[in-house]
Amino acid sequence: MSRTRLILLGLLAALAAGVVASASAEPPPPTSCTSVTSAPAYCVAGVPPASPEKFESTNVGEATLKATVSMVKTEIKCAAGKSKGTIEDGAAGTVGKSAVTDTFETCKMIKPSNCKLSAGDEEAIETAPLKGELAMTGSRIEDKLESKTSAFAGISIEGKESSCVISHVGEEKTFSVIGSQLCEVDSSDTAAEKEAATHKIICKYAGSRLEIGGPAEITSEATVKLTSGKNWSVKET
Repeated sequence: MSRTRLILLGLLAALAAGVVASASAEPPPPTSCTSVTSAPAYCVAGVPPASPEKFESTNVGEATLKATVSMVKTEIKCAAGKSKGTIEDGAAGTVGKSAVTDTFETCKMIKPSNCKLSAGDEEAIETAPLKGELAMTGSRIEDKLESKTSAFAGISIEGKESSCVISHVGEEKTFSVIGSQLCEVDSSDTAAEKEAATHKIICKYAGSRLEIGGPAEITSEATVKLTSGKNWSVKET
C-alpha cells in the first residue's frame, strides 16, 4: 500500500473518530418528564414534544373585562369564546412556550349602559397573536400571555345614547388593550402535572397586567385539548 494512501486512510480515521467524539459529547435529548421543581415545560404522551403541538380551547362560562375607559368604569361580558395555537419546549431545563390567539364571542357592554360595543365587537373580539411562557409562582403553574409586536387587543365602543361620554352616537372609537395576563394552568400544580386529554386555563383579575388608558382586568376559563387527541401535562424536562 502506498504511503499516500496510508496517510489518507489515517486522516479519514481521525476525522471519523472526531465526529463520533463530538456526537457523544452532546447531551442526549430528554426522553421523559419529571415533577416540576423550577422550570415548568409541556409534556405530551409522557415525553417532551419533539415539535410544536397544535391545540384548541373552548371557554367555560362567561369571560369578563373590567376597565376604566376615558375615566369611565366599564364592564364587558362575552358569553362564549375559543382559542387556537401551539405549545412547545426548548432544550432540557428551559420553560415551555406557546403561541395563541383568543376569540371572545357574543359580547355586550354591561357598564355604562348608555354606551355599547361596535357591531363587530359584539359578534367577536379577537386578541393579537399572543406569546406564552410558563412560570412557577409558589405552588401554582402559570402561563404569561402577551403580544410582542402590538397591543394585546382592541375594543371598539360607540354611543348608545347621547349621554355616553366615551363616544358619540354613531361614532366608533377603538381603544387599545396593552400589557400581559397571567393565567393559571388548572386549579393546582397537581392537576397540571397529571397526564390528561384536557386541562383548564384559568385567567383571574389578580393576574391582569393590562391597561386601556386605566387599569384593565380579565377573568375567563377555558378547557384546552391537543388537536392530535394525545394526553398532555405540564412537568419538567
